[in-house]
Amino acid sequence: MKIIDITGPIYEGMWDFGFENGQFKLRELNYEYNDEPYYHEGLDGMVGSTGTFLETGATYLGYEKSISVDKIPVEKLVNADAYVLQTPFDNLKERDDRKYISLEDIKGAEKDTIPKKAAIIVSTGYGQNWKKKDYMAKSPFFKKDAFDYLLDKEPFLIASDFAVWDNSVQPEGFLKRLYHSGVFVLVSCINLEKISKYKVTLTALPIKVLNVCMCPTRAVVIEQ
Repeated sequence: MKIIDITGPIYEGMWDFGFENGQFKLRELNYEYNDEPYYHEGLDGMVGSTGTFLETGATYLGYEKSISVDKIPVEKLVNADAYVLQTPFDNLKERDDRKYISLEDIKGAEKDTIPKKAAIIVSTGYGQNWKKKDYMAKSPFFKKDAFDYLLDKEPFLIASDFAVWDNSVQPEGFLKRLYHSGVFVLVSCINLEKISKYKVTLTALPIKVLNVCMCPTRAVVIEQ
């Protein structure tokens, strides 16, 4: 058995999604107890999309038409069947100064039929750029036909090692379908290029914060 931690580290000065007061900072909260020093930290500026996070359609639909992350049954998130599509970053074509994943890339990485209600993990190796300042700006994106192809498989979750799934210059326009589909999103991951098998199991456990549409998550892949 091989366990691969696919969770990106959180640290001061890392990239973020640009929310006001959403820049992570680690603050000392040291204290004394019975005249002995103890250490403690404040996690300032941690937002729902800090680091690796799990997201539901409530981001777009609101909580009357979708569920919050804490309401996802935990059994769905532990040892879930997952299929890994390896689409190496250097092989991807480019548009608007960003690499993109095409339908051809997805089909080329699909080694066998992906059953419904499985997790699909799209790996490019881009997670190796986690500590670069332009991590967000240079994130790959999906072409619409490629992402529609993934959604047609009716997965319960799609994960990737890049943060921005659509083209911000010329939008592909698949996000509304994604959020209406009920498919959960797990981004951004690292170490996906280290996965050698096509079928694996995925465990992705978000912090149990009530009534949020996205939440920082610890995620691992297990190869048997």
